[in-house]
Amino acid sequence: MMIQLDTNIANFTNDKGEETPVQIEVKDVNIFYGSNHAVKDVNMPIHEKSITALIGPSGCGKSTFIRTINRMNDLIPIARCEGNILYRDNNILNPKIDVVQLRKEIGMVFQQPNPFPKSISENIQLPLKFAGMRNKKILKETTENCLKEVGLWDEVKDRLDHSATGLSGGQQQRLCIARALALKPSVILLDEPTSALDPVSTSKIEELLLRLKKDYTIVIVTHNMQQAARIADYTAFFYQGELVEFGLTRNLFTHPEKKSTADYISGRFG
Repeated sequence: MMIQLDTNIANFTNDKGEETPVQIEVKDVNIFYGSNHAVKDVNMPIHEKSITALIGPSGCGKSTFIRTINRMNDLIPIARCEGNILYRDNNILNPKIDVVQLRKEIGMVFQQPNPFPKSISENIQLPLKFAGMRNKKILKETTENCLKEVGLWDEVKDRLDHSATGLSGGQQQRLCIARALALKPSVILLDEPTSALDPVSTSKIEELLLRLKKDYTIVIVTHNMQQAARIADYTAFFYQGELVEFGLTRNLFTHPEKKSTADYISGRFG
């Protein structure tokens, strides 16, 4: 049966029958760009150590919503947000929240791979150095561990001092994920991370995310419904700025409760 949204969000069961606690709770969130009401009254849970996919047609508010979870929309002067996003018992929309610390704990990977125009190793180490890490041994170990975690170590270990911009698109995106992991976040947000990649690179990213969810909470925006069906434990369908339906992926794709959800996943619009 489809999970019903409620302001008192409980734990739900994932596809393995395991209880998955809620790590982030979104309550009555509204997002505006000036007078444009871009996201309207969103209530949903984000479950710990699981993959939540956000699907819906272009312009429906998915990217706006995911960028709000680590306050990236603060960089847009006309953007403002109302409501509560509770993470570790704190409302991350509170203006007193340390945004720098928040972004260490809730990392972000964007649609286009954006490696720094520096060496592969420096791409991993620069965020750590910015956070105050100077121990060369730890920097080296973290570089190796993060690259191994994303399955990139064997491909680049002999050219760590080469420019990251010389990597393929898929390798660059895995490097960007490794860079996000360097700060040891608990949550990783990904905004259409495979939309610019070929099928082989896309498959590698999907396999990576399925491995990472053992240790991280993952939220991914995707236009690819097959991708959501393949990798997501939970799926949220957005349409015209509203969260139309949220539930276990298997239920939402096989027994959607809303007609607009059924129409979208069957390809009647999108």
